[in-house]
Amino acid sequence: MMEFFTLTLGLYMASMLAVLPLRNNYEKSIRVGHGFTALASLALLAFVIEALPTAVRGGAIDLTLVGISFHIDGLSLILCMVLGILGLATSLYSPRYMESYKKLGRGWVYIILYSTFMLSMILIVTVANLLWFVFFWEVMTLASYLLMIWEHNEDHVRKAGWKYFVTMHITSTLPLLLALALLYAKTGSVEGLDFANLSKLHLGAIYYLLFLIGFGSKAGVVPIHFWLPDAHPIAPSNVSALMSGAMIKVAVYGLVRLTCFVMKPTEIFGYIVGAIGAITLTVGTLYALKQTDAKRLLAYHSVGQMGYIWLGVGTGILFLAKGGEWAAFGAIALAAGLYHLLNHAIFKGLLFLSAGSILYRTRSKDLNKLAGLAKLMPVTAVFTFVAAMSIAGVPPFNGFMSKWMIYQATFLSRNIVIVIFGIFALFISSVTLASFLKFYTTAFGGEPNELTKEAKEVPIEMLIAKGLLALLCLLFGLIPSTVVPLLVSPGKILSCSDLSGWLTITPSFIMIKVPGMPAGGETLFKPLLFVIVFGVAFTVLYVAFPIRKRIYKPWTLGEPVPIDAYKMKAGNYYEAFEEYIHFLYRWGNELSKLGRKITDSTSHAYLWLCTKLHEISGTISKALTNAGLLYLRSASELYLDEFIFAPFVKILCGLGLVLDEESRKVNAGLTLAFVTLAIILVLTLL
Repeated sequence: MMEFFTLTLGLYMASMLAVLPLRNNYEKSIRVGHGFTALASLALLAFVIEALPTAVRGGAIDLTLVGISFHIDGLSLILCMVLGILGLATSLYSPRYMESYKKLGRGWVYIILYSTFMLSMILIVTVANLLWFVFFWEVMTLASYLLMIWEHNEDHVRKAGWKYFVTMHITSTLPLLLALALLYAKTGSVEGLDFANLSKLHLGAIYYLLFLIGFGSKAGVVPIHFWLPDAHPIAPSNVSALMSGAMIKVAVYGLVRLTCFVMKPTEIFGYIVGAIGAITLTVGTLYALKQTDAKRLLAYHSVGQMGYIWLGVGTGILFLAKGGEWAAFGAIALAAGLYHLLNHAIFKGLLFLSAGSILYRTRSKDLNKLAGLAKLMPVTAVFTFVAAMSIAGVPPFNGFMSKWMIYQATFLSRNIVIVIFGIFALFISSVTLASFLKFYTTAFGGEPNELTKEAKEVPIEMLIAKGLLALLCLLFGLIPSTVVPLLVSPGKILSCSDLSGWLTITPSFIMIKVPGMPAGGETLFKPLLFVIVFGVAFTVLYVAFPIRKRIYKPWTLGEPVPIDAYKMKAGNYYEAFEEYIHFLYRWGNELSKLGRKITDSTSHAYLWLCTKLHEISGTISKALTNAGLLYLRSASELYLDEFIFAPFVKILCGLGLVLDEESRKVNAGLTLAFVTLAIILVLTLL
């Protein structure tokens, strides 16, 4: 069963080696590298399919590779599915899209970073030891940072990337390292950091707090979300799809794994996670409503949709902690949050790839300037419409099914606080729809203008990638039984419950019933029946009232007013509503200013520390190069530690030549990252 898993890891490593001989051929290195990553994604999906029966039964797969222990259960498989789907889509999409970055060169470096990024996320969600979890977490952060600032010639790109790098190390890596150090002190060995061993310890509230901060900041939940709206828009769109679709979901995995499986769910922690989710979905979506930059709008919606996921997960944690018959209800609520995690990965990945397609053809992501792309890019328009309706929660697309389960989990909870959170979620879904009506109508509606008139459909490879995701938006919405059995498996393990009396899943509908409710109190939705009824009604209305397209020229009183002036700009949408809640935006702006001052001060202190470390490491490296390596060449006999250490010195020097091209900040940050990794490696050897 593990052949596909080891094949996945091997193919990602092979992709890094395959591009080394192609360093001078940008296009070939991109195509060959992504050929390997596409095969790796297919192998990962094959592993998910093969391991699915074991996970659905509540089992797990344990193995050891090169001394690292792995534990792969239903929760791991959900994230592996996300990584396999998005990895395949971006691997198909990227070769043509990355043509836009040919002037920057270094295609082979991009492939190495891309493969490292994907490989680190796969390892994070499958390793069974906290030390290796944190190690690969830092690798993921470093790789994502370098991919994010790929277009490093722009000052705003370097600034946003630096904000991400500093924020992640202070609010994500540091709490996890503190938790790791405390747990290592408790266990006294690396083996003691295995999740199975940690689950036997009684861990206090400090660990819940450290994990909440560490994973919450990476997930981009309020109030540690300020890095995300700047970070996602600056990255190449294929990287944005992975960051929004996969990376921030890995943080949810870490939260559930460590606070529910390693530690025990608690009611207070469930309330906190649910409250953070309700606040995040509200703030993120309301800020997305006023955006006119397409990718920035999508980035704020990533914040908002993470709120839905945290609300579902928090509700699940709360009722799992209650125990008894409510533990089964908590398992369903947790499944609802994980369902939206999977769905958001798919439709948000599709939205970022669609935004990338617009940028690829028009070189703009300003919704105030775009118009008429539906006539010039009709297939992209259809796929974007599917994704927009999915994120807005419109049936029969996948976003509706997971939101529907979240609503049921909150409304049926009989808990006034959780019910209020559900009401917020229901209202904000309408705001999401309004936001994407703006996104779609401004970019694809109307007539082409001077900016868009030369646009045309993107290449077939990019369409295939988007078509795959659009198909899954329909499949997971129309036939939820394809994924829901896997999604409930983590909750079944945690609750040790039989969910047959609570949840009924068939290929055509999902029914949730809370025991104790009177007959007829269950909630039922049949997506296929909805499509049939809606389709028949639409056909009848279309035949009865056919659309007659008539074009009338506006009356300009003789003034030479261009036709573009009559199209509503993105900035004009919902002005009255924005004015009504202007106090929220004003508070947000004031907090943003305060946060910017804190971030700048922290960045300067962080940069000073990095610079000093860089100077020290440079001095040591120079001394080793001038003295140590000369000694190694002339010595008649070599000690083992010297023989092992010398190649690493050369590698670090080589990395400095490759990566330190643009600014001292990048090299200084990398130095600190390497120091962090070195500390973890030293702990491993102890």
